[in-house]
Amino acid sequence: MADEKMSVEQTKEHSLKGLKGTHSAWMERFVLLFAKGGRVLDMACGCGRNIAYLTSWGFEVTGVDIDERCRPYVEEFPHAKFLCADVEADPWSLDGMTFDVVLVNFFLSRKILSKLPELLNPGGYLVYETFVLPYEGFDGNRAKNADFVLAPLELIDTFRKDLNIIAYEQTLGEKGDCFERILARKPINGINQPVSLISF
Repeated sequence: MADEKMSVEQTKEHSLKGLKGTHSAWMERFVLLFAKGGRVLDMACGCGRNIAYLTSWGFEVTGVDIDERCRPYVEEFPHAKFLCADVEADPWSLDGMTFDVVLVNFFLSRKILSKLPELLNPGGYLVYETFVLPYEGFDGNRAKNADFVLAPLELIDTFRKDLNIIAYEQTLGEKGDCFERILARKPINGINQPVSLISF
């Protein structure tokens, strides 16, 4: 009976997003650009694999996820708080909130894409990374549902009107997954400002 209970608990733990994962290398690449001590939103944060890294840099991080079980993992990090919310539901659970950085890592809801620039303070950064379907018939991704997989250049096409596109990347990973990544910045006073990349 004890072994059966342990097995159930392990199954529940295993289903938690990012419990044992490492932080995003794409995010790490640009972290020196972010405002020191700034406020960061980690969308669909899971158990906080990115939050652990961000708080170590002194950022104030809000992790939002639909899974309440993620709360204790997120809130164990200093300067981090957890918001349990369905970001696809109406009314918009993040209405009125603004951040210096919005991070979206392996989560795609086209319903809310147009709302992401509204979450950014002027000069704030959007860091986005998830699966992409590079060409018709590609079958390498773990994510198979087209609703959750980007089209090539979709992030650029979505955000180019509201944000300054600073960096874009499409890569094929070691496990056969194809990823699309973007770094974009909200203009200051409606004007795009030059950015000096630490690493490119």
